[in-house]
Amino acid sequence: MTHGVTSGLTTPEPRKRRVDEVPNFPLTSRDHEALRAAFAVLLSPLDSVDAETWRGEVGHTIGELLGADRSAFKLEIPGAPVLYSEDYSQSTLDDYMSHYHTVDLGRLRREELGLEVWNRWRLHGSKLRQFWESEIHQDFLAPNKIFDSMGLTINVRGASKPATLFFHKEKPGTPQFGERGVAILSLLLPAFKAGVRDAMRYSRQRDSLATHLDSLTEGIRICDLKGDTVHQNPAFTAATTGDPHPEKLERVIFDIVHELVGLTRQQSSALHALAGHRLVHEVHSSTASYEVRGSFLGRELLGAELRIVISLQRLAPSTTLSDKSLQERFGLTSRELEVARRLAQGESTKEVAQSCGISLHTARRHTEKVFAKLGVRNRSQVGPKLRAT
Repeated sequence: MTHGVTSGLTTPEPRKRRVDEVPNFPLTSRDHEALRAAFAVLLSPLDSVDAETWRGEVGHTIGELLGADRSAFKLEIPGAPVLYSEDYSQSTLDDYMSHYHTVDLGRLRREELGLEVWNRWRLHGSKLRQFWESEIHQDFLAPNKIFDSMGLTINVRGASKPATLFFHKEKPGTPQFGERGVAILSLLLPAFKAGVRDAMRYSRQRDSLATHLDSLTEGIRICDLKGDTVHQNPAFTAATTGDPHPEKLERVIFDIVHELVGLTRQQSSALHALAGHRLVHEVHSSTASYEVRGSFLGRELLGAELRIVISLQRLAPSTTLSDKSLQERFGLTSRELEVARRLAQGESTKEVAQSCGISLHTARRHTEKVFAKLGVRNRSQVGPKLRAT
């Protein structure tokens, strides 16, 4: 993904300048706004849902600042493609990585010169004609209308390949890709290094966390704030697919997730205050009982936006106290005990009324008395109270 011009086109040589010299250019108020946006996206990889999203935002934001037509971002991140672009087809990216990366004269010159900020003139200078006649230009760049390019390249600790941010133009020798573009990229270089460092650190942490979650015997599902599943370990999958009535379990999980999502909307300006919040429900099917817990997983673990973690634990079948023990411990009447059992099974007040053959008003009254005697505030806390400790 280097750069080139067609062999029939020429561009005047710029004034000779040292490779490490950064030219100065006046910046307009619009340039300052664009630079602020570029710094913000470079330094915020953790605000993106995943590595691809961040790389796409980086390419788009800085590309607009430079006046680039297209961009691509090469970075070795676990579980993600090395070369990512929202402007090129995957087949084009694969062609480059599988063959043309090896014969890319621009890449070879970057490694030879040790350049972190580069454009066409910095890399090739008087050897441009040799570049125009090369395989990378003739067979890959020109057919894909890549007639000029510039970018950033840095070494990454723990990666076999440097990280490179490419910007491409469909016309050669544009002023934006000259000394002005070099000056802008030089300003952004420290932020690029910091962003790549954070993206790599948290991507490895996410990968390590996923591996750990998959090894647990307790079922774990991680959801985003839309309620969509981000990761689910094998134990969770086994529990939900092995139950003959998984819809009952999924309904409780849905309720927990959306209750937690509602809390984020209420406290959108202070999400850190939600860190210790947890919901616990019990679900009883014809074959098993489960404790379902929902809480928040902070970005310090996943390196992304706030997530919701649902844990699923199957309860032992012989943990429920006998009727006599419950009546002696909590002073429940026979009817209150029946209501308590049904509440623990997840029945609504209306369902309790229908099951017991009583009015809705009477069911509510019994429910209030059960809560008071058990010392609980909601039906999700009834089940744990009825089990032996």
